[in-house]
Amino acid sequence: MPQINYNVERVNLYESIANNLEEMILNDSSQIGQKLPSEQTMAANFGVSRNVIREALKILKERQLITLHIGEGAYINKPGDQGVTEMLNRIVLMDNIKPENTFELRTILEVGACRLVAEKANAVDFQPLVEVNERMRTSKDDIDQRIALDMEFHNTVARLSGNPLLELFQRSINNLIAPLIRTALLPLSGNESGIRDHQLLIEAMRKGDAGQAVSLMSEHLRKSAQNYQDGELRKE
Repeated sequence: MPQINYNVERVNLYESIANNLEEMILNDSSQIGQKLPSEQTMAANFGVSRNVIREALKILKERQLITLHIGEGAYINKPGDQGVTEMLNRIVLMDNIKPENTFELRTILEVGACRLVAEKANAVDFQPLVEVNERMRTSKDDIDQRIALDMEFHNTVARLSGNPLLELFQRSINNLIAPLIRTALLPLSGNESGIRDHQLLIEAMRKGDAGQAVSLMSEHLRKSAQNYQDGELRKE
């Protein structure tokens, strides 16, 4: 059973308890999937009511650190990228962040990712990228599938970089990227050009040519941004 510090300050009790439980969870990732003690047990050990424990558990659920199963209790959970995605979406909407800012962020993340992949080419299995690009080619007339596969390609590059944070942020901006890709595919050149760029990028990374990979990804994203602008004009 998880080792929990039951000593808390008597101010904002449920928040203090939530913080204690969070510290316990973060300090030992091996506990993921384990069940927390029952509400009754924690209430008795913390010296508070079960309502206070319920409020603390609500906070942990919002932080994606636990999942609550009706009739079963609370289980320790590893947060996914959904929380980061939701936060970014709110910021973009509230701060009226422009599409060009998203393209700039993509360039920073994805150029760095392909450079890392090229630098460790000998230890990388490029087959997943080849397969995704081929699926893009065979389903290029299905716009929704084409968008999903395009994002999968770039997510895979981020994963192959070996940097888990880079992969996390790449996946987290998918919801921002998807509508931009949809518009960028409106010009006739957008579809075939992207697939061709991906193939050239795979070949450069596979050869371990980081300079060429960086150049190709930069140009690929520049064209994508231009196709987006052209697509916006076609809508008008």
